[in-house]
Amino acid sequence: MNTLEDRLLAFVRGELLGDLPAAEGAAAAIDADTYLFADGMINSLKILRLIAFLETELRREIADSEVVMESFRTVRAMARRFDEAGESAEAAAP
Repeated sequence: MNTLEDRLLAFVRGELLGDLPAAEGAAAAIDADTYLFADGMINSLKILRLIAFLETELRREIADSEVVMESFRTVRAMARRFDEAGESAEAAAP
């Protein structure tokens, strides 16, 4: 299954963290629950690339008010916050 979470994780690993030196941890070791900002893996330039990627995937703009740490802390947090299909499924669940 190619979920938003899967696509985000692939983007973070390949495009944003692919240049991490081995001493800092391989990008492949990053998972959906890794805190991306805690150790400086994502900086101010990379967050802009991440937002642009999300906007392309979602086919909509992300408002400035939506750019809060809680929503961008991990890949899973982003997927939960921005995956409209997931939100619809959760809303329909009893």
